[in-house]
Amino acid sequence: MFQSNKSESKGARCGTDHLKYSFAVSFTAAVITGLILYFLVGRGDSSSARLAVTAFIVIIGTALTFFILWTGRVNFLRMVTFIGIDGLIFTIALSLEHEVQRGSILLTNQALNNNSVPICPITIPFVAVPYFTEGKMVFPSPVTSLFAVLFMWLGLVLILGRGWCGWICFFGWMDQFFASLLKKPIIPLENPPKWAKLFPYAFMLFLILVSAVFLIPIFCAFICPLRIIYDPPGVTTTFEWITALIFVTGGLIFLVIGPLLTKKRLFCSFICPLMPANTLIGVINPFKVKIDTTLCKKCGLCVKSCELFAITKESLAKGRTTIECAKCGKCMDKCPAGAINYKLMFTDQTIRLFFIPLAIIVNLLIASGFIWMVVHYLMTGEIVSFQ
Repeated sequence: MFQSNKSESKGARCGTDHLKYSFAVSFTAAVITGLILYFLVGRGDSSSARLAVTAFIVIIGTALTFFILWTGRVNFLRMVTFIGIDGLIFTIALSLEHEVQRGSILLTNQALNNNSVPICPITIPFVAVPYFTEGKMVFPSPVTSLFAVLFMWLGLVLILGRGWCGWICFFGWMDQFFASLLKKPIIPLENPPKWAKLFPYAFMLFLILVSAVFLIPIFCAFICPLRIIYDPPGVTTTFEWITALIFVTGGLIFLVIGPLLTKKRLFCSFICPLMPANTLIGVINPFKVKIDTTLCKKCGLCVKSCELFAITKESLAKGRTTIECAKCGKCMDKCPAGAINYKLMFTDQTIRLFFIPLAIIVNLLIASGFIWMVVHYLMTGEIVSFQ
């Protein structure tokens, strides 16, 4: 049984001392991160607008890298960019794209008929399979968009594993935001039943089979709660009202109220069809979160604090997280002994100094595209399509 710890915050601060890097090391890593972002985001474009966007990204990336490494604390600063830049800026950019291309954020029949609906990474498992097996594109988007998103997603998952869900995902910011609002959960939820943790895998397989057999993206058309923000349907018929009600109800339960009351990312843990794919491919990712059992005090704070149920009593005893770990760093910040850290696969070699800059670079490189869309729109009244 876990022991209680009345001085969690103080203990956590002391426990992360050996996770900190010196000022010189942190500053050097931050400068290198900034230089890499400068060349990747700047793209040799010397226009004032591009330079301004590049400077903003470089400053953010440099500051994040320095303070995470120097303070030894990850989660709060990760959420700054995960929610504030990747999430909100993406939402603004996508809404602008809809307004310009469609004339409304509502998903219209014209957009469906023209195959001009922006495809999201969540659709990959059940859109790619029927395309490669049957040659059928079951989502109302160009095939080129499928390949662009597929290769982007696959490359990033190979780099970060399920760190995609903790550092990059354009959609995960919503349940992350509401799960972070309260200091303590109103409804404690630490150990979901095994069937609940296995449900996303069965759900993904079900969606793949349905899309392959009936050529219908059933999740996007009838289930996805994310549509309450990104692609709300126009409601003119009884059937459309029913589907809209499903979207709204699901969104409130899994994106807003549920995460708020439990402090858990419920959509990302139990519903998202991309989660199992991220998890299974992420098994071969070299960056792992491991627990030093010689330092662990068995206080259980990591189990309680994990928003994705990726640490259990059983995995804790073995010194590791489950394969669902999103590498967000919250358990590291909470651990009073500093027993949790980023390690290289199959070794006890600490790789925090490499993982943090890499995750920040990937995060901000993706975000820079959304920021540029907004800036370009403000300057010209035009927007570069997500297609």
